[in-house]
Amino acid sequence: MDITERQAGFTFNEVLVAMNVIMIAVLGYSLSSVSVIRDQATNDNFTIAIHLAQDKVEQLKTQSNPANENRCPDAGERGVSAVATPGGIFDRCWRIIDSVLGSNLKQIDVTVSWRDYQPREVKLSTLVFADGGS
Repeated sequence: MDITERQAGFTFNEVLVAMNVIMIAVLGYSLSSVSVIRDQATNDNFTIAIHLAQDKVEQLKTQSNPANENRCPDAGERGVSAVATPGGIFDRCWRIIDSVLGSNLKQIDVTVSWRDYQPREVKLSTLVFADGGS
């Protein structure tokens, strides 16, 4: 056989190196996919928490003369789901106090908390006019 004659194809070592490069690329892609999925779940929970807080604020705003009360953090609603029914991961509490901005104003604070990968919380505040005569 002539020394200048070469066989076509890849050596075993070249194939192993190529397989390692491909595996590293696939692993990097899968790790980024897991991160994207986790971030999406967190964003979904934030959206649900904001809606639960807004729903409670609207419910409390419908009262003509809301009484001062503090249901945070020990009272309120525990284990609320995305549709405000029991069996979920969210805890919702609220507080109604006299506002320092005026004698006929009430401040409503609603806090929704939950735990996914770490403890999280959303808090909404609003002012409402309270009819002092009724």
